[in-house]
Amino acid sequence: MTQNAIEVVELSKMYHIARSKDLNLTLQERIGQAVRAPFQRIAGLVRGNATAAADLDQEFWALKDVSFTMEKGEVVAVVGRNGAGKSTLLKLLSRITEPTSGHATIRGRVGSLLEVGTGFHPELSGRENVYLNGSILGMSRREVDAKFDEIVEFSEIGKFIDTPTKHYSSGMRVRLAFSVAAHLEPEVMFVDEVLSVGDVAFRKKCSEKVQSIAESGCTVIVVSHNAQAVTAMCDRAIWLANGQLVADGEVNRIVSDYLSQSIGLSGERVYSDEETQHCEVARVRAVRVRDKRGNVVNNIDVREEFCVETELEVLKPDHSLVLKYDINTSDNMGAFASLDTKNPTWQQGKWDVGTHVLRMWVPGNFLQFDTYPISVTLWEWQPERRVEWAGRDQVCVHVTNHLEGPTAACGLDFGVWPGPVRPVMQWDMESGSRNVPLDDAANGYVARP
Repeated sequence: MTQNAIEVVELSKMYHIARSKDLNLTLQERIGQAVRAPFQRIAGLVRGNATAAADLDQEFWALKDVSFTMEKGEVVAVVGRNGAGKSTLLKLLSRITEPTSGHATIRGRVGSLLEVGTGFHPELSGRENVYLNGSILGMSRREVDAKFDEIVEFSEIGKFIDTPTKHYSSGMRVRLAFSVAAHLEPEVMFVDEVLSVGDVAFRKKCSEKVQSIAESGCTVIVVSHNAQAVTAMCDRAIWLANGQLVADGEVNRIVSDYLSQSIGLSGERVYSDEETQHCEVARVRAVRVRDKRGNVVNNIDVREEFCVETELEVLKPDHSLVLKYDINTSDNMGAFASLDTKNPTWQQGKWDVGTHVLRMWVPGNFLQFDTYPISVTLWEWQPERRVEWAGRDQVCVHVTNHLEGPTAACGLDFGVWPGPVRPVMQWDMESGSRNVPLDDAANGYVARP
């Protein structure tokens, strides 16, 4: 029976932190505290209680009873908000700090990309720091010798390799440190947000390197806030919150649930009269995301079309109304926007009093896999141009990845796809005199004469 690469059993880490100061103390009470403090700290040291001596008398559990296993070659994402315990987990697994309780068993050579640049000495040259950092990460001198040229080439700082690193820019140090760690050839690797440092080109290069390491059969744990990166790189995700394990499962489902909770949105939002009482011409009663079968959804397969639906109550006739949607990525970057400009009532300015339902359809194989918050704006265009109602991030939809079938990927895993859209485009080909017939009905392929 194959042994697991990583086994984590009820792993916990507790820190002592200072209690919040009471700001309502009188001057006399503050003076009394200041006089007593040195004696209380000495007493704590005498009793062997260092935390009391340092006024660290409050317990904080950064990680609490976390358990999971990983098979050899598995690539798992750890997601959660800042302070959830993700970095603490990796530090415990890397043996940087000891757990308060529980234990973790790791089988194989470990490489950690946690805090890039740890172990660099500013007075040593880049060359000397490569050997120093490699030694810290567990590489022998012979291994560093064999990998040295490759490390320097990857870092792109060969011209400065014999210059003391105190003269390096922060970006140069990041490049060299990542390059050393990435060429360790570990059997188990921990990656903690180092893919978010450096310039865009270097981040892309780092992502590709980590992915190639994962594809070589290395067991990898990745901590990242980039939904596209983790869903492209990982098959499984672990969700941490307040130091505890919330969920463990298929990456698309876990990332979708995590982002939906973090954003605080679902696939439906219904409004009360109080929320729209300021509206004079029309009120937005509800906004929903529906699949092609009419179901309200929060998740949608990248291959399927879906619609954003708004239920609108018109209060006054003879006004020209225009509805607009703004769709953003999980990183709050604009994906696209759309106006209801084809609606004949917009041009004629004749909306009947009553309820109307407007739907914007998004085709399948259009959006990238990510979570998309949707903002809604209702304009009165005539007789007065003004915003009748606006709501930022009212609902959201998570587009889940799929490699099989008629998709842009078509069964090929190319890693992280750039940009907010991933459409299936029309291609053609010329092959000398042996062209594929135009509009080939067999495969939909179009050739040019």
